[in-house]
Amino acid sequence: MTLRPTCIAALTSGLLLAACATTGSGSSSADTASVAALQAGEWQIEDIEGAGVVDNSPATLLFGADGKLSGNASCNRLIASYTVEGSKLTISPTGTTMMACPPALMDQERKLVDLLGAVTRYSIDRTGTLTLTSASGKRIVARR
Repeated sequence: MTLRPTCIAALTSGLLLAACATTGSGSSSADTASVAALQAGEWQIEDIEGAGVVDNSPATLLFGADGKLSGNASCNRLIASYTVEGSKLTISPTGTTMMACPPALMDQERKLVDLLGAVTRYSIDRTGTLTLTSASGKRIVARR
């Protein structure tokens, strides 16, 4: 069977268009993979606003496939909801339990909760580091 040049061009164009297609509501397959990576397990927070975290701090985040965010805010459990659109990330107001802890953990928790509410985007780099960034450039860094 011999393919004519016009058939080859049509096949090539079709393959290129298929490779550029998006899935879902405007999200590309790369976006879908990034969301899957975000939701793939619990993140251990290593840095809040460039100040690190209290040694052996239990601060964690877990992004559920159902749009629910849970974790440990340093002292208390946290809950919120979130939405992702491309690299944009919006986290609803975060709620926590109400236990008292040592002042250093309470201060870290306050900074974390405040910053989570200001997050506007996220990225996961090649090393698997999650970075949540606010509009003002403040960051939360976490790893698995």
